[in-house]
Amino acid sequence: MASSDKPRLGTKRRIMYDLLHRPQGATLAELNRATGWDAFSYINDTKAIARDYGGTPHINGGGQSRRFWITKN
Repeated sequence: MASSDKPRLGTKRRIMYDLLHRPQGATLAELNRATGWDAFSYINDTKAIARDYGGTPHINGGGQSRRFWITKN
């Protein structure tokens, strides 16, 4: 577990953390816009953030509407 309960402010990892912890999570398209990346999947990133900062990762759907979110344990 990281020494902090959240990633550093201003980092792309923090942007993703905040989006993934919203009640509705974030779609692939939302994550791409927010990070400036053109990724096709954030499965590993979602799992890593959940592992490092606590929570359970969830992934649902496909394509640009695929939704990612993390719930607290």
